[in-house]
Amino acid sequence: MKSLRSLLTLTSLALAVSGSALATNTSVLPTKEDVVTNSKSMVESTKADVKNAANDKLKSMSDSASSTKSNALDKVNTAKEKATSAKDAMKDKATSAKDAVKEKASALKEKATENNQPSIKDKATEKNSNSVKDNAKEKASEAKTKAADKVKEVKEKAASTKDAAKRESGFFC
Repeated sequence: MKSLRSLLTLTSLALAVSGSALATNTSVLPTKEDVVTNSKSMVESTKADVKNAANDKLKSMSDSASSTKSNALDKVNTAKEKATSAKDAMKDKATSAKDAVKEKASALKEKATENNQPSIKDKATEKNSNSVKDNAKEKASEAKTKAADKVKEVKEKAASTKDAAKRESGFFC
């Protein structure tokens, strides 16, 4: 009796649903075309979202790389300027030392001339000339070495910065 009753209930429910569908002239279940259309729109929406997110991430990374590169170039230029100014300062020091030695030599020459002592004059001139030359050579050599070291250091920094910028920009290709 229970099974008959449940069978009648199911039958009446099925008739009600089909009658309702017939009355509205629409299907109770979605059609294949509806499912396909809905699926396609969901896929297209997901594709657009993924594409937009990827473009945003790429733009962000590109901006970051550009700013890093410009910062590195600024540092290289600053280092070059410092090296150039250090080189110029060393040249100025060497020139002033050379001038000071020349002045001492002139003073010794004048003193020897005033005393009419040619042998002392000759000795002072020769000794002073040699010491001036040696001193000037030594200071010029030191200045040249320091300037070369600074230039080498700047070049190494520039090369490392350039390599780092290439690695970062190569990441986006």
